[in-house]
Amino acid sequence: MFKKILALLLVSFVCNAVVSAHFGKPKYHVIIDTDGAIDDMRAISMFLAQNDTRVLAINCSQGTLAPDSIFVKVHHLLAALQHEGIPVGLDNNLDKDLPPWAAYTQKIKWASEERESSTSPKIRSTELISSVLKDCPEKITLVALGSLKTYAELVEQHPEYADKIERIVWYNNPYIDADFNESVSPESYAYFKQKDIPLDVVGNNTNRYNVDEAYLESIKNTSSKYAKQIVWVHQHPEIVSRMQAEHLQLWDDLVALYVAVPNLFRTEKAGGEVRYVTVQNDLPDEVVNKAIANMLE
Repeated sequence: MFKKILALLLVSFVCNAVVSAHFGKPKYHVIIDTDGAIDDMRAISMFLAQNDTRVLAINCSQGTLAPDSIFVKVHHLLAALQHEGIPVGLDNNLDKDLPPWAAYTQKIKWASEERESSTSPKIRSTELISSVLKDCPEKITLVALGSLKTYAELVEQHPEYADKIERIVWYNNPYIDADFNESVSPESYAYFKQKDIPLDVVGNNTNRYNVDEAYLESIKNTSSKYAKQIVWVHQHPEIVSRMQAEHLQLWDDLVALYVAVPNLFRTEKAGGEVRYVTVQNDLPDEVVNKAIANMLE
């Protein structure tokens, strides 16, 4: 009974925290680096839905998919959500094989291709990000949904912009040896461990917080185009089968949730400017789902 009461209080707290953040000028200015995984689509949608977060650019870097494939998916998503004005950068292909799940991920459309985005020039990643850092008067949060490679190259090539970076928020489970995002470019993580730039490493180190029917029902209760887009994507047969097998969890989604509602998370100092971030112990799934639904509202 006590846990149920606590859960309801937390839900109320989350609702108030997220709603109150929808007023006034943006609190966060972010650049997002994506590697094309399906959880990236959900995380990007969550960031775009937030009035207190302004997405300044999205970069496509190799991880789950090759950069050119990600570029197309991101543009289709931005067109569907009416955010075509956000510039999209393109990283170089790596001399690495794509992971086994790339073939399945490539089949997943992030938006209906019946609504094509306008033709957009392919701007190289470091060129785009450095220009955004130069022109933005505010400090910027760099969000990494794949590896840290793009941001490491940026800081190395343009050290003069390091002071413009408020922090880096990266999805990578720190409790797993060589988690996928780290394995793409382990030298980049080592690089930032030695830097004075704050790095929050967000991870889901549980077997909970599944992307399932309960999650979809929670966000269906909102009327936003962002929630509708996520629900549409998760009707793909390939995703439905994985949901039924409990093979999908909230991963990169937690990065967007952490930026918006940090009180739902606990942090652990890991040395230097690095912190490990995980969902608070025993936080009910319904609270997390409700918080995401409120972000998408």
